[in-house]
Amino acid sequence: MGLISRVLRHYLKQKPIRSHQAEIDTAIEQLFYEINPRLRFLPGYREKLGRPVWHTLKHIHHVIDNIAGPVDAAARQWDSTPLLRAMFANSTDMAKLFDRDPALRNGIAATPPTDNIHVVIAATMQVRKVLGMAMRGDMMQRDVPQTQISFTDHRIVAFADSDGGLREKLKAYALEFVAHKVLADIAAQRSECEDLEQGLALLRARMRMKLRQDSGKACLCDRIEYSAGELDEIRAQITEKETRLSQTAIHQPTLEYFMDQLLLVLNSVEKLLQIHQVSLHLDTMNILLEKADAETVQPIELTEILRAGQPARIMLIARVPCAEALAHEDMTTRIDEALKWL
Repeated sequence: MGLISRVLRHYLKQKPIRSHQAEIDTAIEQLFYEINPRLRFLPGYREKLGRPVWHTLKHIHHVIDNIAGPVDAAARQWDSTPLLRAMFANSTDMAKLFDRDPALRNGIAATPPTDNIHVVIAATMQVRKVLGMAMRGDMMQRDVPQTQISFTDHRIVAFADSDGGLREKLKAYALEFVAHKVLADIAAQRSECEDLEQGLALLRARMRMKLRQDSGKACLCDRIEYSAGELDEIRAQITEKETRLSQTAIHQPTLEYFMDQLLLVLNSVEKLLQIHQVSLHLDTMNILLEKADAETVQPIELTEILRAGQPARIMLIARVPCAEALAHEDMTTRIDEALKWL
């Protein structure tokens, strides 16, 4: 009975992987293309990567599918949408983000005519402690400690003609980020290896110089005096660096080394890419409300994305009228036409 149970558990574990094999194979090819195309020459790579890649894809789906939105971000919606009022100081600032982005305008021009375009807005949330005025019972008090929320560095990081298409594009970007993390780790380790080699070469040169002086051989440099303790310390440093270098010697990394680094990143993808849902009760001045006041105000729901080695960013999917995104281009065209008649 135990053997049957183990076989059944193994079958149930493999079933979801088999049902998504095409997606897994496509992801593996994308990773290999970014990291090292020669990885496909390794025997058994599909079996080795199948489960870790599927685990990574599920996590990416979870992160991207839970990004807030889409929110209608037409200029007329700013005043009636608390989320937009919190993220942008006014409707003009919001409109500038859309109509001053050349990539967005070019993207709209390259797609079939449509009323709206879906974009991902990324911004940095800043939390500051300020002193302000607040009601305490029936009294208005000054210099009350308060928490103010603001959003800066707004960027459009991706766009597509539909919400579903945009999320699929973000999933591809996330997998690309995984591949780039592998390459960054390898580059960092190679840099560490080079630093160790340079330090080791310097220590060996100092030791050789001392040995030449002790043997009476001529030296162009000034005589260097080392105590017995200093010589022992240099020898210990040489031994330590030689040991570390033997563990990180990857100047000519093998395909197996690339595969090992890829598996390390895939198996720790939850640390690499994190998502947090942020719920804030804010007044019209973006002051974080205390619990008693918060009960009368609807919270705004935000999505915070954390990427390893990158600052946290608030991300929101917005639906923008194409006409508003092209407004700046239309104005520029009219100005150019008017200048021709001057």
